[in-house]
Amino acid sequence: HGCEATMGEMIFARQLLKGDRRERARLRRHPSETLFGAQIATNQISEGVAACELAAEAGADWVDLNCGCPIYEATRRGLGSALLRKP
Repeated sequence: HGCEATMGEMIFARQLLKGDRRERARLRRHPSETLFGAQIATNQISEGVAACELAAEAGADWVDLNCGCPIYEATRRGLGSALLRKP
């Protein structure tokens, strides 16, 4: 639709690494997406690195570490904007 770059939905790293199909589906890109990024939510370095590797293998051009999402589903796990409280 004319976008130069697109970003997938937030992916919970831990669930992605456990093989969750919904999280894995968020790594898919449409053939028309020429520049695609994956958004990873984690608070553990090793999980983040492993999730970024999976994103790269799936074809992501870049990865964004989510440090600002205020939704309860993220903050209750110590992810998203909760990282700003306890870096």
